[in-house]
Amino acid sequence: MGNVDYEKMSEFFKTLGNTTRLKIVRELAKGEKCVGVVEDCVHASQANISQHLTILKGQGIVDCRKEKNTRCYYLKRPEFIKNILGLIEGEDRDRH
Repeated sequence: MGNVDYEKMSEFFKTLGNTTRLKIVRELAKGEKCVGVVEDCVHASQANISQHLTILKGQGIVDCRKEKNTRCYYLKRPEFIKNILGLIEGEDRDRH
């Protein structure tokens, strides 16, 4: 596989290995959302969502922009993430 950074790849998948973060990424795959909307969709507290968004941002999976006093988050590479989610969700369907 040449010059694959296995450490970076492992960290990426560890990041997505958390249920709450995976739910957040799934919601952001539908489009940009502000923190309050993410809270409502994922059913977690603002503090919990913020912690997970910080981790996702640190891994380069999401980014944000400020809209007045609110931060709105989006996937940095939406098609890449959607492809990964599609593979995972397709695998789940194949098992049932």
